[in-house]
Amino acid sequence: MIEIKGFDMYRDGGTIKITTNEGIFCFDGRLGSTTKGRLYYGYPMDDDMRQIAGALGKLIENSEELEYKIIKSLKSYKNDFYQTPIDHLVKSKAHLLRDDIIEDILN
Repeated sequence: MIEIKGFDMYRDGGTIKITTNEGIFCFDGRLGSTTKGRLYYGYPMDDDMRQIAGALGKLIENSEELEYKIIKSLKSYKNDFYQTPIDHLVKSKAHLLRDDIIEDILN
């Protein structure tokens, strides 16, 4: 199970940073982004910046299982300062927690 260690937000339009025991992940919220809501390893970067940073900033393809694990862990994570954005993220990704979707993701 993924353990949430931290939650933060960038001032780029709403990118969400989640620090876990498995790494740092970001849900893209950048203004004008074509990948808004998608999951990245670290902060989302364009191709030029990613060449410098390596795997950081890389879009995670087929991220449903990882998103499911993160959202499930966020449901029990509490943070006084960021609780409203956490609740909003969990609600916006609630479709991942439906039983029929979970079966498809985990199989």
